[in-house]
Amino acid sequence: MTSLTISLFSTGIEASKILELFGEWFLDFCQESGYDRILQVLGGTLRDFISNLDALHDHLASAYPGMHAPSFRVSDRADGTLILHYYSSREGLEYIVIGLIRAVARKLLNTEISVEIVKQKQGQGDDVQFAIREIRCGEDSNHCNTKQTTAIRPAKELYSLSLEPKISPATFCQLFPFHLMFDRSMTILQCGDSLSRIIKSINSQVTVPEVFEIVRPRMEFTSESLLAHINTVFVLTTRPGYVQPPNSTDVNNNYVSTSLRLKGQILLLEESDNLLFLCSPSVSNLDDLRENGLYLSDIPLHDATRNLILLSEQYQEDHLLTKELEILTDRLRQTHRDLAEEKELTDQLL
Repeated sequence: MTSLTISLFSTGIEASKILELFGEWFLDFCQESGYDRILQVLGGTLRDFISNLDALHDHLASAYPGMHAPSFRVSDRADGTLILHYYSSREGLEYIVIGLIRAVARKLLNTEISVEIVKQKQGQGDDVQFAIREIRCGEDSNHCNTKQTTAIRPAKELYSLSLEPKISPATFCQLFPFHLMFDRSMTILQCGDSLSRIIKSINSQVTVPEVFEIVRPRMEFTSESLLAHINTVFVLTTRPGYVQPPNSTDVNNNYVSTSLRLKGQILLLEESDNLLFLCSPSVSNLDDLRENGLYLSDIPLHDATRNLILLSEQYQEDHLLTKELEILTDRLRQTHRDLAEEKELTDQLL
């Protein structure tokens, strides 16, 4: 670290500028590493792109278990400036974010922006805030008709739905078996059929933090914090003792508690001032289903998790078959080498 600091000072370039250049180069690195296609469709505006970064990181975390990705969210300031909130356990990387966001706007969205730090991290779990302003939009861009840094929300006057209920709570719980409805005090008011079946005591007026702990994003588990991250993908996991699937006993016939991981979005129901967590179980194969006491029938037909589980199972079977073929190929090669050695020995004897 000392030699790096000396080399930075010897070049006459500020360390922050070098970190910004590294952030711009990192986008090129990601594109050359096979993530070019997904980055191009991650969002049509800078707001949408940033809002979907956490979902991409959560997907990558399933492939790289040791990954500790940062968290991003956006909010609006009164003057229309887009505020980027950056959460990370690593210190001193905010200038990399500046270079990365500039490169994303310029190379993927054909937009020039200005990015400046307006708030530094004050303590553990705090965020760094950046102010993002649009300077100009490229002439050949298809996104010029849409402001990259401002939110586009439909006028509420366009929606004149009746206040009468359109669906009963029982039907909703059946259609969305993995959902939670809770008030601003975090008390659970309603949950899906599958959750009420496998999670112990969830219907006994408990609060969400009593049953679940938040995995992503890293934040305080309160209704105010949830509303502040409303455009973020949320990942919750059950606390020990709340999920006890059948036939999960150890050698002493004691029940072994497992942890159910839920992934989804949180919505504010303005008509009742409650929060709704629409989610799906974060399972990757049939073994995960079995460990949590779930069945494919618990996952609704409209949920893509079904297809992911079946595709994962097929991939595992193909992987095992490929592995067996590789083992047989190695054995054949070894047999061929042994025969060649025996033949060479026979020729020497003759």
